Amino acid sequence: MVHVKKSAPGEPKVDWAEIRRDYEDIEKPLAETAANAGMSWQKLVYLARGAGWTPRTPPDKPSPPASELGGSSLAPSKLATRLKRLIAREIESIEGEIAHERDAVEKERDARRLSTLVRSLEKLNDIKAAKAKREPKSADGAEDGGALRAELERRLARIAAGDGASEISREPESGGDGLAA
Repeated sequence: MVHVKKSAPGEPKVDWAEIRRDYEDIEKPLAETAANAGMSWQKLVYLARGAGWTPRTPPDKPSPPASELGGSSLAPSKLATRLKRLIAREIESIEGEIAHERDAVEKERDARRLSTLVRSLEKLNDIKAAKAKREPKSADGAEDGGALRAELERRLARIAAGDGASEISREPESGGDGLAA
């Protein structure tokens, strides 16, 4: 168990009961509470955990409706954008903490968290690239019309040759993918 530090003679007295109340009140900024205690927020969190104070956890957010769990909110391009923003925020957070003394365990935890986010972004980019290969697009963003053009050319050639001119079907000729072979 960690004991909170007592004020040395000549130092201003710290009211630990007030610091604890402020710490456990999630509406009060942690940095402000730590500054009032004369320490970094990391050290305050360490001392609070060791002393068994109630953890600062925000109330649970209601889970999103099922309609928000699918569709466009999970589109690879939107997820990639969100991941990039999250990585940027993590880097800013780490850079902001450099001014404070951090031990090797905290540094390692930050590195692992950042590494996991970057790997997730790489996997998401791989998924997007694989999808792009399966669904070729033209310059204007529409689906590739090459297969459709080839089908039309074959049909027009049959009509011009007089081969089955009276029996023109609206359905594509049977092939493995629904297109004429």
